[in-house]
Amino acid sequence: MKPILIKVGAFADNQITIIERCDPYFNTPFHFHPECELVYVTESQGKRIVGDSIESFDVGDMVFLGPNIPHVWYNDEAYHKNDESLKARSVVIYFPKDIFGDKFYGLPETKALTDLFHRAQRGMKIIGNTQEKLRDEILSLPKKDGLERIISLLHILKTLSETKDCYFLASTGYSHAYNVKDNHKIDEVFKYVMNNFSKEISLQDVASITNLSPQSFCRFFKNRTKKSFVQFLNEVRIGHACKRLTEEDWSIAEIAYSCGFKNLSNFNRFFKEIVGKTPKEYKNELRLKEA
Repeated sequence: MKPILIKVGAFADNQITIIERCDPYFNTPFHFHPECELVYVTESQGKRIVGDSIESFDVGDMVFLGPNIPHVWYNDEAYHKNDESLKARSVVIYFPKDIFGDKFYGLPETKALTDLFHRAQRGMKIIGNTQEKLRDEILSLPKKDGLERIISLLHILKTLSETKDCYFLASTGYSHAYNVKDNHKIDEVFKYVMNNFSKEISLQDVASITNLSPQSFCRFFKNRTKKSFVQFLNEVRIGHACKRLTEEDWSIAEIAYSCGFKNLSNFNRFFKEIVGKTPKEYKNELRLKEA
């Protein structure tokens, strides 16, 4: 998963950049940058990768990212079929971590913000009441400017620094070994997997995308991602299975085969390894929550 280093913009020391995205699908490749980033998805669904975390995302997805953590949002295949009724929309806020200066962060009163930026190095998924509380403030931020925009950003950061309505995305101790060279190879592998995980995918298939032998590709992928390609593929498939268990009234066997697994026993084994419970237990918990 080798991301590209991108330049978000010509950042001034006190500049906050806000982008309202509206596209057929999110088209930014797997990348990283030195700025902090807060993302709120207002329309579309798909898979989100942050560091070594792979999760499905939907409307309302809110994530806070510290500097230089690789990330990407890939939309589901339906968004790539020129369906004008489907749009990918989000509000994205970028700002340099040192936006307020060293003296500001040296104050005892701002220690919580310093701690927040440290935690955000793993990426933070914002949920529950905090997500609902920040939603309107994030949506209103593009309409603000000057001091009003700075005050609003500080209020958002204060809320993030105090909340327990969140969980980390990248694993403990995660660090990436990426550079700008040949980043397009991994991005193409990602896109191929997202569009073809329901089918049989061989190492030869993905290795050919990178112009490497299967053996070299395995080393390349493991070195960059700290996981094997097979593990990555299974995580994508299980993530999609969780989504289908949530949304569709299919049998567990139907979902397993639709996500690319050839037999039910393998599906059950990988599901429990990744999710921590069997598909049946997962489905039963969903029913209890809906009751």
